[in-house]
Amino acid sequence: MDKQPVAIITGASGGLGSATARALSEKGYRLILMSRSGCVEIARETGGVGIAGSVLSDSDMDKAVQTALDHYGRIDAAIFGAGRHSEVMKGYDVPAAPPATGDSFSYDPHYGRDVFDIPWDAWHADYDMMVLAPMRMIKAVLPQMKAQKNGAIVAISGIEAAQPRLPFPLGPTRLALQGFVKMLADRHGRDGIRINTISPGLMESAASEFHPQWTDQVPMGRVGKCREVGDTIAFLVSQSAGYITGQCMTVDGGVNRPLGL
Repeated sequence: MDKQPVAIITGASGGLGSATARALSEKGYRLILMSRSGCVEIARETGGVGIAGSVLSDSDMDKAVQTALDHYGRIDAAIFGAGRHSEVMKGYDVPAAPPATGDSFSYDPHYGRDVFDIPWDAWHADYDMMVLAPMRMIKAVLPQMKAQKNGAIVAISGIEAAQPRLPFPLGPTRLALQGFVKMLADRHGRDGIRINTISPGLMESAASEFHPQWTDQVPMGRVGKCREVGDTIAFLVSQSAGYITGQCMTVDGGVNRPLGL
């Protein structure tokens, strides 16, 4: 069997997903790329196989797995990269938050949106996208990875996984994802499977969704580049990260400060 590595990437048509596709392609991965649009452009650029599908569909995730096996006979990595809270919110009549006088995304006592402004249906939709969808991907790829006794999985989460923040009121769902990932990493570590999440901070791909002044609160003084996240994911699925599992790697320019620093 050809041992050139194979990766499935969901949400690969733009932003962090396409940056990850480019980073893995340069590392020699053969790619199965899934998005609602079919990933035509990034598949052409990277030599990958693009398929149209939804991360909210078990059958579509099974199709991605079967496509990988039909083409290449193996799956070495799987990266979940779909969905934003803002996309979920657009589907619901949620009142806009009044401007934060301090333009702060850490803590602002004047921030106006109440958590309970958000209808229950929006919470359920966010949980479906941010937690159940990556779980659906993991469930789909696990049997093949267990058979190979090898595999690496990364779910792209968000900065709120390390510290929920008021401007991202749906953010606590990220904590639920990290809980599931930790349990699965514990369960499947001895199967040779590593499972991690990555939590990007303020990224160039979402710059229109936050106050420009928020970058003043980033120690590095700028938004993150999509390619920086893609390269970090390429590291996490590589053997160079062979002893890393069950972790949430934060890529945020120094915003989150562990240990009370």
